[in-house]
Parts: sequence; structure tokens; C-alpha cells
Amino acid sequence: MSIFLGVDGGGTKTDYLLCVDNKHFKEKTNTIHLKQITRDEFSDNVTKAINKLCDNAKIKIEDIDFSFLAIPGYGQYPENEKFMEEFFDEFLGKGKYKMGNDCVNGWSGSLNAQAGINLVLGTGSIAFGVDDKGNSDRSGGWGPFLGDEASAYFIGKNILNLFTKMSDGRIEKTYIYELVKNELGIKDDVELIDIAEKMKRDEIANCARLLNPALEKNDKYAIELLDKVGYEAALTIDSLINKLDFDGCVKVSYSGGVYKLGNKLIEAIEKHIKNNIEIIEPYTTPIEGSLILAKKYYEKGAII
Repeated sequence: MSIFLGVDGGGTKTDYLLCVDNKHFKEKTNTIHLKQITRDEFSDNVTKAINKLCDNAKIKIEDIDFSFLAIPGYGQYPENEKFMEEFFDEFLGKGKYKMGNDCVNGWSGSLNAQAGINLVLGTGSIAFGVDDKGNSDRSGGWGPFLGDEASAYFIGKNILNLFTKMSDGRIEKTYIYELVKNELGIKDDVELIDIAEKMKRDEIANCARLLNPALEKNDKYAIELLDKVGYEAALTIDSLINKLDFDGCVKVSYSGGVYKLGNKLIEAIEKHIKNNIEIIEPYTTPIEGSLILAKKYYEKGAII
């Protein structure tokens, strides 16, 4: 009997998937990003979710053959990685798991762990690619202060900024102005200052969903923002193609909530791409990608 565990941690939520002889058990918790929660909350979230999975599957934690844990922000904060390593060594068993950034399982799920690039546009943004020779690299992932271009946070922040300009008369008021006012329950425009200062990263990212209805109304500033998103996404993809050694046309796939924008986002990215690519629909989900990687590491000791 083979037993594998996959974890997909994002900036807002965390998915857990346990596979016991091809039977799947699922759990969900809030984010496990250690820049958003405490170490105690991290341990509590993970412990409760995995224990519940094992109880439902009627197995013990030590029965799990291998786990892949996609951790948001992994590779950026060494002090947290030491803590996580010590935690998982004790909880799952040393040598029985692999941690990686959540861009890695996004790539694995979208491309079935085959050569190509996956661009994550969720709360944050990051791309991960593996070329035909097995070389890998990433681009983006600099966080909300320095980067996260084309992400939901990026879009949400830009929408709020457009509202301030419209309120002042620096630019004309369009449908975006009404959308923000209604979404946040603003009576006096200046209330946004206090509201925004209290907003968490995921709450700002949630404002990104206002882009689509604005686009449906042909809001000119929404159209400009979509073009900006496409440009930033294309820059990220092109940078990876230039750093890696792909043969011919590069397969590019995607994951993250921003892609709910659909074909208009894909077309905006294709408009600005400089290299030869083919954008394809994801093979499966990021959480399934974590499961694919758990099996790969267990059987081959490598991701490709």
C-alpha cells in the first residue's frame, strides 16, 4: 500500500491531499505563510489538518511514505525554513518529505511535471520553470512591497489607487469608482484611507475581482490595467526562458485566482511575449501537483 501526502500553501488558504491506494482525502486550513501567521499558528494548522486526514483514512502519520509540502514564501526567509525543517522532521519523519515554494507544485500540476513554465497569479505572483535538460529557475516572488506584479494584490492595489485619483478629479470617474465605493461600503471617499490602512494583504487582493465587471463595461482604466498585468506577466515568463535552455516552443501554463479573467488575460500576456511560447490549460490543480511531486521524489528522488 502506497501512501502520499501533498500540501499546497497559498497566501490565503492551504489545501491538504492524502492519497491512500488511490483513494483521496482532503482538508483545508487558512494560510501557513509565516509572514502572515505565528509559528504556533503554523504548527497548529498543519498538525490539526494532517491528523484529521490520517484519522479519516484510518492510518498513522508514520504510515505516509512521502510528502511534498508547498510552502508560500519558501526560499525567501531562511530563519523560518530552519523552524519548518525541525517541525516536519519531528512530525513527519526525517527524510520522508520535501519542502518547496508553492510555485513548484503549481508547475507540477499545470504541466504534469514536464518541461515548461508555470506562472502563478494568485494573492502574489511567481513563475517556475524546468527546461528540457532538467535545469530549473524561478522569477518573481519578491513579495507585495517589492514585487508581486500582475498578482491579485497588484490588481487590487491599482484599483484602489485609481479610486483615489477619480475621487480627486485627477482622472475622470468611471465604473471602477462605483464598484469600489459599493464593495467597501464607502459613504465619504476619504474613509478609504482608514479602511485601506487596516486591510490585510488578502483583503487588498480580494479587490482584484472588481476588474472583471469593469472590463465588461469597457472601462478604459480597467482595460489599461489588464494590459499592464499582461505586460508584467510576459516579462516574468520571458525572463525564465532567457535564463533556461529550452528546445523550441516553450509550453507555458498557469495557476491562481487571477486566471478567472479567462481568455482576455491570456491574450494580454500573449500580446507582450517576446519568445516562442504555447499557453496551455493546466493538466491538473496545484494540490494534485504536490501529490505528483511526492510520488516523484519517493520513486526517483527528483522532480523530472
